[in-house]
Amino acid sequence: MNIERIMTYCNYVFYFLCINIFCLILNIPLFLFMTFIGAKEIITYMPLFLICCIPFPCAFSSSLYCMGKFIKNKDLNIFKDFSKGVKNSFLQSTIIGIIYLFIIFVLCNNIIYSVNNNFNITLIFFFILLLAFILLSSINSFLLISKFSIKTFQIFKYSFIITFTKPTLTLANGFCFIFGLYLFTIYPLQMFFFIFSLISFFIYLINRFFLTYLEENNYKK
Repeated sequence: MNIERIMTYCNYVFYFLCINIFCLILNIPLFLFMTFIGAKEIITYMPLFLICCIPFPCAFSSSLYCMGKFIKNKDLNIFKDFSKGVKNSFLQSTIIGIIYLFIIFVLCNNIIYSVNNNFNITLIFFFILLLAFILLSSINSFLLISKFSIKTFQIFKYSFIITFTKPTLTLANGFCFIFGLYLFTIYPLQMFFFIFSLISFFIYLINRFFLTYLEENNYKK
């Protein structure tokens, strides 16, 4: 019995590892940027950095889809699960991701311009809050994409509503992301192989009851 449990846990670890590797493969442009240019130059090369981030939404949505299946029924079919996640979310997540990246680009430029020209601190603070809202809303958007088939306009609409009306879940999502990146800075080698899977797992785990509620009361798969 103990051997069976050990093998089961090994399968789970292997599932997380493979999903993470698939996400890393999709995000090769981003990792090339971080390797050869570096995080310190993101502001200098902001347009190039955001272009390199274009594959990220699809990878993240697919990872969330896989973690949803894993949490719900422990059904481990690595390649099939990730392929289905990519197939279901590729076009919509990419379009929505590009829109979010463009908004982020505009807001970051406004913040930098305002700081350099000593604008009113209230205006700068407003832009920072708006940027944080957009970043948190994007997580809700990709979570909805991974679970439901909803029109793009509705994705934005429901994401903004959830961000406003469910601040605890929204902030928890942001914490999962920030904490995952923080662990990456401390244990880069270990987290490199699991960062996407772990962040997606904890975000979906936190939102699983809310997503079930939405599924049962509002949406169809």
